Amino acid sequence: MRAVVSAVLAVLFAIAPLTARAEEGILDRLDAAGTRLYGDYKAFYLDNGTYLRLGGSLAVGGALANTGADAGVRDFYQENIRNSATDVLSDITRLPGEALLTIPALAVYYLSSESVWAERSLRALLVGGPLGLFLRSATGGGRPTEGGSDWRPFSNNNGLSGHSFIGAAPFITAAKMEERACVRWLLYGASTLPALSRINDDEHYLSQAALGWYLAYLSASAVEKGTATALSIAPYKDGVFVSLALDF
Repeated sequence: MRAVVSAVLAVLFAIAPLTARAEEGILDRLDAAGTRLYGDYKAFYLDNGTYLRLGGSLAVGGALANTGADAGVRDFYQENIRNSATDVLSDITRLPGEALLTIPALAVYYLSSESVWAERSLRALLVGGPLGLFLRSATGGGRPTEGGSDWRPFSNNNGLSGHSFIGAAPFITAAKMEERACVRWLLYGASTLPALSRINDDEHYLSQAALGWYLAYLSASAVEKGTATALSIAPYKDGVFVSLALDF
């Protein structure tokens, strides 16, 4: 409920700036973003490397889920690490993974500011979202409160953490755009916090949280490929003219 209220408030506060910018080519920008999104889908779903990396992550996740390792990590964390302080921290770090908060906030920010980061974050969520929804059910894993993490295809729909995926994508996107190494790694570290909050709250096993995070990484990587660099060389009266174009 808090996420719903926050999302509604964000939209309400943004109505004025969005209305003012309505005549500044929002539809053209959305059309261009749609074209880039089409390229993202091709970079993700038509790339053999995506399936190799995804297959590797599923192999690791399946090993954790079906050997008792997930349960062992869960029991150790809940009995030895979780406390009131981690619960308070989790209440904060869980928020980026709330779909009804993060997605509207990114959309409003993009439309009102032309933020490249917000656009890429939304594209990453749209690229990986369909596969994430499929994998959640296809693996059939259950929550810790529902029993074991064993994969039973299509018997449950919690084999991948949606909070981990949604919460990680904006941070990973920002990390990929950051040139300073120290900041980049801080952003990568922050991208794991929504996943860790799900483990803390006993809502997901380690494998489920990790798969959600890695899907966000693969999705953001596909979007990163959409930043094409074009180099052109043309004759000029005093030599040659060289131009470098970056497609955002």
